[in-house]
Amino acid sequence: MNKTLQRVTVSGLTLLLLGGIVTPSVASADTTSSATVATTKTTSTDNETFKIGQFELPYTTVITNDGSQQYPWFSKLPQTVKTSQLLDTDYQNEMFASYPEDNSDVYRTNAFTRRKLKDILNSLSGLSDKSYSGGEGLIDQGYDQLPEEGQASFSRSDYALYTASANVILGFNLKWFTKYQDGEATQQEVFDAFENEVKPLFSGTNDMVQTEVIKINENLYDPAKTDGVTFKNDVKAMLPTAKTQAGLNNVSNDQLKQINIPGTLKASLKAQNQPVMTYMKTLSDGTVQADGVFSGGITILKIGPDAETTDPTPTPATSQPVTVHYVDNDGNTIAADKTLTGKLGDDYKADAADVDGYKLTKTPDNATGKFTSSKQSVTFTYTPQIQTGSAGATIAPKGSVVYATKTIGLYKKADFTKKTRKQLYHQKARTNRPMFVVTGYASAKNGAGRYKVKDVNHHSKTAGKTGYVTANANYTVPVYYQGKQSKITVINPNGINAYSKKTLKNKKAHYKQGQVLKVKKIVSSRLTTRFVLSNGRYITANKQLVQAGKKTMAKQVRIKRGVNRYQTANLTKRNRHYSAGTTLKVKGWAYSNANNFSKGDSLRYKVSGGYITANQHFVRTVK
Repeated sequence: MNKTLQRVTVSGLTLLLLGGIVTPSVASADTTSSATVATTKTTSTDNETFKIGQFELPYTTVITNDGSQQYPWFSKLPQTVKTSQLLDTDYQNEMFASYPEDNSDVYRTNAFTRRKLKDILNSLSGLSDKSYSGGEGLIDQGYDQLPEEGQASFSRSDYALYTASANVILGFNLKWFTKYQDGEATQQEVFDAFENEVKPLFSGTNDMVQTEVIKINENLYDPAKTDGVTFKNDVKAMLPTAKTQAGLNNVSNDQLKQINIPGTLKASLKAQNQPVMTYMKTLSDGTVQADGVFSGGITILKIGPDAETTDPTPTPATSQPVTVHYVDNDGNTIAADKTLTGKLGDDYKADAADVDGYKLTKTPDNATGKFTSSKQSVTFTYTPQIQTGSAGATIAPKGSVVYATKTIGLYKKADFTKKTRKQLYHQKARTNRPMFVVTGYASAKNGAGRYKVKDVNHHSKTAGKTGYVTANANYTVPVYYQGKQSKITVINPNGINAYSKKTLKNKKAHYKQGQVLKVKKIVSSRLTTRFVLSNGRYITANKQLVQAGKKTMAKQVRIKRGVNRYQTANLTKRNRHYSAGTTLKVKGWAYSNANNFSKGDSLRYKVSGGYITANQHFVRTVK
């Protein structure tokens, strides 16, 4: 295949398997030259234009005779990306962080996933500022955007066949590699199946189609080139990668072994012929959400035999699913999506979910309706709702961190009794307050709100404990500032670092305890926040480390009665004695019992060589 045509047809997705399976894109790779979808002369949407506001991430559609289901490729991520986020490197880095490359990643599936995600985001960034019209068939639009030499090489039908061939190869490999790995097929039987199930599907087509489709996997399925050891190792490495990248880890081996190769090709061609408008959903701001086919191409697998029927009524697979979303007022997902499937024209009913800590505030008009040939979305909106027993109390989102401002207990159950208390946390100074990550919500019998939490005080003996704490805002509050402050003071004894990115990477400076910094704005980073300084650098907005406003502390003290100096803030390991009248420069401050929540804490002054008491009976502030 010439390089120009190859660049166009494979632009939508990087290699799915080590063996070279590629899902071609139906859109032009040269997005700077033409990214406007052509119109058709046969629909009522000829003159409608669509401005993309966000893209759906790609997915694999699995079709059975009972319906269809979508499996997202990036199950750890939100399933949509706003166009404004495509060029935000900090946001992208947070997405990549969900797939860490570590030693436990035996088959390097995370490495492939990260690379594929990066390619997809880069590809979409070129489409984010374009307008689209939606009448023409998806494959027709792709063919029309081929360069002249591409159209000279492919007829329209052969181009569609070649584009759909990626699903055939994917389906074949998943089916037969699984059989081989489970001992249900020999290497030779896999080779024979390739000859009998794949090659005939492309007989009689354009020579280039046959050549390219067969060449994709000729190294795998040519007995003269692939010995038993090589083939076994290839299967062992490729199968888990293929399943992960296609989002099919939750599909059983028994199902994969029933993949219908001709049915997969038929379903792929049918999906390609749908109008572009089928793959766009209008958003509240007038822009549209582009379906996952724009980011990853059409990926479809047919499982099981074709339904034998002469009934012209469309089968359930013809009907598109209804996806039910559960979000808060800011659009954040608070419960897993549900997918409803059924026959074309049948009624559907989407039910609201019971979400701990949230109250349903908006039921959409389309909570009931009928299955159509277009995908539909139903969105239920919720507001945080928890009874804490105090006026004006607020709820911390699940996954965020709170700390205790007063003495509290950690309990086995939502109803607090001395018998069910697992741990008592004494009231501590700000820098020593115990922190907890919120994992859920509950209410006591008297209606009092509770956080279900995990202790995240990593240097304490209590680390990792789980249970319930009060959600009363007089006792537990979010650790991170939520609103902008004009200035902050560094209070962490060890100071803080400033970075060039909000992910707190690429260190640029270090600020000592007591330094006052000017703040330009506050930004979110997942479930935390960062302060942006006047110089554009990012610092933490953790209340244990920084405090709003200017905090004044003693700079010099005079000894009123003799005191000792110690190596630690717990006043252990004495190393000097100061007599009354001695004046000392204060270099900072700390509190005792930093990681011991069974005790309270006391202020200490850091002086040259160690720590002294800050008790006003022994020392007096000079300035």
